[in-house]
Amino acid sequence: MNNGRSQRATAYTAPLVHKTIKVMNMILTATRNPGISEIAAGLSIAKSTTHGILAALEASGWVLRDPVTRGYTCGHYLSKLAESAKVRIRLTDEARPFLESLSAEIDEDVFLGMFTWDYILILDQVESARELKIASRPGARMSIFSGASGKMFLAFQPPEVTAQLVRSAPLPRFTAKSVTEPEAYLAELDRVRREGVAYDIEEYIPDVRATAAPIFHGKGARKRLVAGVWTVGLSWGLHDGKIRTAADLTRKTAEAISEAITTRLQRNQ
Repeated sequence: MNNGRSQRATAYTAPLVHKTIKVMNMILTATRNPGISEIAAGLSIAKSTTHGILAALEASGWVLRDPVTRGYTCGHYLSKLAESAKVRIRLTDEARPFLESLSAEIDEDVFLGMFTWDYILILDQVESARELKIASRPGARMSIFSGASGKMFLAFQPPEVTAQLVRSAPLPRFTAKSVTEPEAYLAELDRVRREGVAYDIEEYIPDVRATAAPIFHGKGARKRLVAGVWTVGLSWGLHDGKIRTAADLTRKTAEAISEAITTRLQRNQ
């Protein structure tokens, strides 16, 4: 299986870009408009560098300097850009009918997400009809070790990459039931790889259970992991008698999405 981004031995870095993003984040999230000195000190960036970044952002309309306080705020260009911005990921549109069908059949919350190496990004959610539900909107980020989804994504990375991620730092203990022993966690990933589905029995959030399955694009040597689907519910809903059914349906849904996106792309080529 060719995993595209499977090797990340040497990550490319652009320090100035990272500093610019930090400056923008600080300006956008501050409770009041920060000045140059406050931004430089708060981010541990040289004042001269901070001045250069802000000058470029101001010239392009991304930030605006208050003429009275001399603090920085969001610029008009960025404000208009945000109003018209739309996340366009074709996979989300393709998968949506399958997610809705799964949620209706199992009556639980269903999520679609992707693995970004640093975190799991939620792309879509279909809420169940239940009054009590697990809400996490598109754009939300989760730990790469988060419950069933984390196991599912890690299980289908190259073994050497998975082992490095699992052993490089202590595994997080989200709940009393979290698996934090590396060898036990790797053994669980082996099971996920064999069965094609992952389980979370109150390991990420207390009294919450989940199942997850991988979505692949392509076939044969060109097959690669692109996303995953997971079903989440409270333990009393996803009880022992139901979670196996949920896992089977989640896996079948992931397989159906995989087939759909692979066939659609081949048809459009």
